[in-house]
Amino acid sequence: MTNQSPIIKLNPPKTLIILIVLVATLVGLSIWGQHMRFFGVADIRGPWHEAFIDIMMSSFYLDNESNVPTYINALLLFIPSLLLAAIGIWKNSIKDKYRFQWNALALIFFLLSIDEVASFHERLIKPMRAVAGAEGFFYFAWVIPGMAAIALFAFLFFTYFWHLETKFKLLFFFSLAVYLGGVIGGEMLSGYYAANLGQKNYTYAIVASLEESIEMFGCSLIIYSLLEYIKQHVPEGLTFKSS
Repeated sequence: MTNQSPIIKLNPPKTLIILIVLVATLVGLSIWGQHMRFFGVADIRGPWHEAFIDIMMSSFYLDNESNVPTYINALLLFIPSLLLAAIGIWKNSIKDKYRFQWNALALIFFLLSIDEVASFHERLIKPMRAVAGAEGFFYFAWVIPGMAAIALFAFLFFTYFWHLETKFKLLFFFSLAVYLGGVIGGEMLSGYYAANLGQKNYTYAIVASLEESIEMFGCSLIIYSLLEYIKQHVPEGLTFKSS
């Protein structure tokens, strides 16, 4: 019997490709399901076919809550939380100057993963509309406090971000820009279409599906960036042992 610890090796580029394929598949299923919803199906061949159509229309629509894409998106946010927590534990062990920021980021992504399932941010829409009278691009009015939160985040983490090597400044900036572009920018675009066309039409379904996909693609890039960081700074990998 060997005492060697099991090793899990993750190749960052291959991991990113797998995640991109996963996201693209979800987008395709979402748009396909909504095409069935708004344009119908020529011939329903029995109850199993009908059940399949129902699943495609609801369980894979990226703009719905508590369905397959919701839980995959939550997982895509939870994985960075785990990677950041692992880096944070390592930074704690070497008393790194920015260890608190790494751990804070782990907590932020953990809370984002919970919010993805619980949809706490959606609860802000009605009260923010009442306060700001938001319409158009701000129809989904939670983006207003969302933008304020991003500004606060940028202020608090600027020094941390600036200490990173150029490669990781670029990687993390681009990854977060894509993710936040989907979260805020994409939501504003969806809000514009929802305010002007309503949410029960194929055009909105396509826009909402693509908006959610940008967010998920951004999460995939964040995972890739963190794996690259671990690969470069801890080439022997991170090992956890119970004490």
